[in-house]
Amino acid sequence: MRLGSKAAAFLWGFAEATVFFIVPDALLTSLALNSLRTAVTAALLAALGATVGGLAVWSLASSNPETANNILLAVPGISEATFQTVRKLFSEGTYTGLLHGAFTGVPYKIFAAEAGFNGINPALFAALTPLARLPRFLLLSLAAWAAGQWIGARLSQRQKFAVTLSLWLVFYIVYFALVGW
Repeated sequence: MRLGSKAAAFLWGFAEATVFFIVPDALLTSLALNSLRTAVTAALLAALGATVGGLAVWSLASSNPETANNILLAVPGISEATFQTVRKLFSEGTYTGLLHGAFTGVPYKIFAAEAGFNGINPALFAALTPLARLPRFLLLSLAAWAAGQWIGARLSQRQKFAVTLSLWLVFYIVYFALVGW
């Protein structure tokens, strides 16, 4: 895996944990078309980036909750209802809530903010983050790799990449239609 791809994975994980609204899975699934190993490495780096970004959000939410809340409410797809959903998911337990959120489209950054608002131990939150983020990252990477293998040479790499990007575009059109921009 090239240094640029490693940096991109880490930075995408960090960005999506803070204010960016496109999940790292878009990058990971694209990388998986060529190499599952590269995608797994990128998934680990994206999870690490998410952990660092999550701690930054946790810190802001802990020290200046109003600012954190206002910044996050300006991110597309986030509303007060998103915060309420995270509070409900956290009532199931920190890890259970994080894991459930990872598979239901609830932005991780809101978990980081709520953890900061509510004084969840930052070391615990940092330790649980990759354990909750990686299962989805790895599952989607594996699915993309398997689809790429199944399609084989019927499509060029460029065509496979175009299909992957098209699927993410459709996903986000539906997602924002459901949760609002």
